[in-house]
Amino acid sequence: MTEDLKTETKRDRVRRLLLTPMAELGFRFPKAVSAEDGQRKLDRIADDLAYMCDDHLRFRMLPVLRTKGQGSARCFWPDHATFIAYAQIAQPRPLSEMPGIASWFGSVAGQQALDGGRLVAEFRFWLEKNRPPQGEAEKRRVGSKGAEDQSRVTRIRERLSHNLAVDIIDRGWLAEFEQSEARAMALVDAKRGEVA
Repeated sequence: MTEDLKTETKRDRVRRLLLTPMAELGFRFPKAVSAEDGQRKLDRIADDLAYMCDDHLRFRMLPVLRTKGQGSARCFWPDHATFIAYAQIAQPRPLSEMPGIASWFGSVAGQQALDGGRLVAEFRFWLEKNRPPQGEAEKRRVGSKGAEDQSRVTRIRERLSHNLAVDIIDRGWLAEFEQSEARAMALVDAKRGEVA
């Protein structure tokens, strides 16, 4: 058993902890879906959930998804989007493992966010929505939040540099901001490193 687990792929681990138990409960594809297409769909699900820890696959995903069967008998596999949505609730996927987000922060858009003082605001927007701001209203809100945050950062850092009192709420807020800033900059710098 130990030897088998050493060679187990991430895909196999998701199968063992989630997909096989669901199949044993009776989940299947409609007759119109060929065996090859069904396997491809399950492989895609397994690959997309491979970042999740064992406990979340076994104890959070399985109990929820076992009630999400489709069709009149509720025995067909849930859609790919259903798996992804519940996975995001159970254990949000790290940004560093989402190629679209990483490439966005390394793109011209990420550099513009950095230059415009909204890098952290856009990074936090990504954390919440898993996408960049879209439409003028969202972009304005994120831009406004970025300007507000930059102003607060400047005030707090100025007080700290002059050894003036800064309350614990502002210190905590600044620490969280700097943590988000470091994570966003790591994504920007990683892309810069690839180009260099």
